[in-house]
Amino acid sequence: MSSRYFYLLSAAALFGCASTGVNPGVARQSASVLTAEEMSQAHADATTAYDAIARLRPNWLAAKGQTSGYYNAGTNYPVVFVDGQQYGDINSLKNIAGYNVGTLHYYDVTQAGAKFGIKGGASGVIEVLSKGAGQ
Repeated sequence: MSSRYFYLLSAAALFGCASTGVNPGVARQSASVLTAEEMSQAHADATTAYDAIARLRPNWLAAKGQTSGYYNAGTNYPVVFVDGQQYGDINSLKNIAGYNVGTLHYYDVTQAGAKFGIKGGASGVIEVLSKGAGQ
């Protein structure tokens, strides 16, 4: 066997046995959902919902681009809903204690329109489900 084939076979064996870094006992994190368990494991539940999102899902807080329309005209950021009710703009997340959050969901503009209708905003929705609401 030539040394070239030996090195090729060795490399294939190493890559085939390499760990993927995924722990089979831990559920895979979703890009559009942030759970109380994940927040707790990252110690991100000690402050506000805004701080937890900024630490664990910062892309949710990014401006989505200037939009226009009759409702929520000119908004760049997602609208916040708490337990199914419209709560405020993105800064209102700073008024929600992290330890009270059961689940956070991010909905893009299409998903938000389907779930919340016109109130869903032109830049998406961040929905907060408190620990006591349906959990």
